[in-house]
Amino acid sequence: VKGQYFRVRREKQALVNGLVYPAPEKDLLGLGIHATKDLSGSLRLGPDAGYVQAVDYSVDPSRASDFAERARALLPFLDEADLYPDTAGIRPKLQAKGGKPRDFEIRHEAPRGLPGLISLVGIESPGLTCCLAIAEHVKGLAEEAGLV
Repeated sequence: VKGQYFRVRREKQALVNGLVYPAPEKDLLGLGIHATKDLSGSLRLGPDAGYVQAVDYSVDPSRASDFAERARALLPFLDEADLYPDTAGIRPKLQAKGGKPRDFEIRHEAPRGLPGLISLVGIESPGLTCCLAIAEHVKGLAEEAGLV
């Protein structure tokens, strides 16, 4: 799944002081377009989310109007002219296109002939929030397998 970001022009960056998230939408591939500040105080919107067949890190400038429209519900002072392409990324997604949402998977791969390998697959945004719990779980798997 590819996610794109747009940067907000400098004159409007100070109008937002923190993170701004929309309410979750049903059937959305991610959290929805939200506003985040970086350490320099710069404001960006994103990411959107769409399935892709090939890795391409370019940002489609024509998406600025959609970003502005979706962001205006939370930030009514934004116009399309306030946005310019920033960055894009590709992330894993266990949920198949049109499929039901799926959470990440953590498993020891010994049954697949790979003793000692513990896979952490499809970890998205919540992974950072629960990273300590994930680490404890992985440690438990490693101990059970005699790896620690």
